[in-house]
Amino acid sequence: MRLGWRMPSISLPSAATAGVIVVVSALAGITNELVAASEAARDQKAEEVRTIMGRIRQRHEDVAMQLVQQKFDFFDAFLKQLNRQIEQIQTILSGIALLGEITERARDKVVSIGEKLSSVLFAYSMMMRALPSEHVESEQVIWTNDTFGGATPLMDLTTKAADSVLRPLVERHRIPVMGGFIGRTVGGATTTLGRNGSDYSAAILGAAIGAEEVQIWTDVDGLLTCDPRIVPTAQVIDRLSHDEAAELASFGAKLHPRTLEPAIAAGIPVRVLNTHNPSSPGTLITREGSERSNGPRSVARKRHVTVVHMTSNRMLGAHGFLSQIFDIFEQLEISVDLIATSEVSVSVTVDERQSIDELQQRLAGVAEVEVTDEQCIIAVVGRNLLSDARVGARIFEALQAFP
Repeated sequence: MRLGWRMPSISLPSAATAGVIVVVSALAGITNELVAASEAARDQKAEEVRTIMGRIRQRHEDVAMQLVQQKFDFFDAFLKQLNRQIEQIQTILSGIALLGEITERARDKVVSIGEKLSSVLFAYSMMMRALPSEHVESEQVIWTNDTFGGATPLMDLTTKAADSVLRPLVERHRIPVMGGFIGRTVGGATTTLGRNGSDYSAAILGAAIGAEEVQIWTDVDGLLTCDPRIVPTAQVIDRLSHDEAAELASFGAKLHPRTLEPAIAAGIPVRVLNTHNPSSPGTLITREGSERSNGPRSVARKRHVTVVHMTSNRMLGAHGFLSQIFDIFEQLEISVDLIATSEVSVSVTVDERQSIDELQQRLAGVAEVEVTDEQCIIAVVGRNLLSDARVGARIFEALQAFP
């Protein structure tokens, strides 16, 4: 898979001979290009929009020519799809330029084109290799709430849709191919599940269809003991528990942070594999993990973190103070990663700075607030870490090297 797909797939029970549903992401970099196009449209930079959309069109044409050039009927069919999707997105971009603003709903519609095109292209590529694929629109199957930009699946509706749309194809030994990252509301609007949401889509479908295993095909041999760009001797972890993997995903591992939620709920194993090295066994993530998993398993790093430190003497011996503080976070829909408290202070870390200024203003009436940007979280992940005092000592000893 050298063309940049991130390809989760779902393995169904062995009673189905084909037994596979494929979920693909956009071509590498295309989602960023689509975001840039929508921002250029908002700023009414028509020439920049045309340039970006031209690059997107050319990129897909080039990849299509590489994959399906021997079958010109496939190539022509894909070009028609490409032209139709580009025209639709250009209409939306024209509306954004006219208003001078981007709604989250419009942004979702624009960025969804990446997965729509790559899934069609992948299905055609499989067909010409005599694999019985069939393209399925993601909006036919994944139903979500209307939180654009980070939607939550409606599992009851999604399960019904998966049974009616996907299961009959699999029973006929077809291989459904879908774009990840995309869903739709009950009202029919296109939504997205958040960046890198193709993994999440695969897990949602796996839970909905009752899969035996969800496989995440990426560009590393599995989840590692640390970032190999920092520590070249990093090792692949053969087995992890759901809880351990969820922590690593939250702190920077190559998984969508919410990927494991549906799998955990349904008790489905998740296997992380390498498209460039398919012989590698990868990392198997199960509810129990490894019997040998006590102690540290991996070290993860999360950069560009903002720390909000709140201090007030009113906290001392009082009740309800934390509720008052976190009610403000809830009103602004700011998600908190880590929390540390003392008798008179609370510190939290957050990912996004979008509403931090307003948060600071609202908290000012409750506590003294200090905001520190561009911090980093180092997470040591494993089971029963608190049972061994030496773990903490080793961590702080290592930190002494970085005053």
